[in-house]
Amino acid sequence: MVIHPKAARWKNAPEVQEGATVYKNQVLLLMPDLDKMQIKIGVHESILKRITPGLTARVTLPDRTLEGKVVSVAKVARPAGWWSGNVVKYDTVIQLPQSRDLKPGMSAEVEVLIASRKNVLTVPVAAVVETENNETLCWIHTPLGIKKQILQTGENNDNFVEVLSGLEAGQEVVLNPLAFITEAQQEALKITGSAKATGDESPKTSKPADSAKSKS
Repeated sequence: MVIHPKAARWKNAPEVQEGATVYKNQVLLLMPDLDKMQIKIGVHESILKRITPGLTARVTLPDRTLEGKVVSVAKVARPAGWWSGNVVKYDTVIQLPQSRDLKPGMSAEVEVLIASRKNVLTVPVAAVVETENNETLCWIHTPLGIKKQILQTGENNDNFVEVLSGLEAGQEVVLNPLAFITEAQQEALKITGSAKATGDESPKTSKPADSAKSKS
């Protein structure tokens, strides 16, 4: 059997045919080992330091979910340019367990578990505001009205932020304070520098603020 490669990367390679000369280190055929399947993902430079070999990865395939392991993280970034939006990413390889019917080229979604927390206090990401002084703020409902609270935070994901101090379980926080509270808008303006903060010192709401309870 003779395999004739057609991919662009082979365009300068000698034609593979019966009787042709075979050169040292010439690749004639690529055959994947289906017992050692891997997934290569791109990790953004902002979280690269937190991705290390040995971390668990949840791999979601069209028909099942598998648990893999990070086995390597590239030391050199992928080439970046206009075609990638100048986003810098590093190739990271996830080793998959043996599983029936895994095929090269299948679509997959990968989540790498960087940290795990149990029995901790959390608030929605939409409830916190970061200031130019690297403070994390939220606004809570009290019997006297809405009050600013300074938080000490820990880990976070796309939905929740871990609260180490500054809140107690059951307290109600204002969701999206930038849309409702003048004081929060002033803090945001300090960061962007797009305007000078003005207004009363006491927080105001332009319409009823959405709220959520902090969870433990």
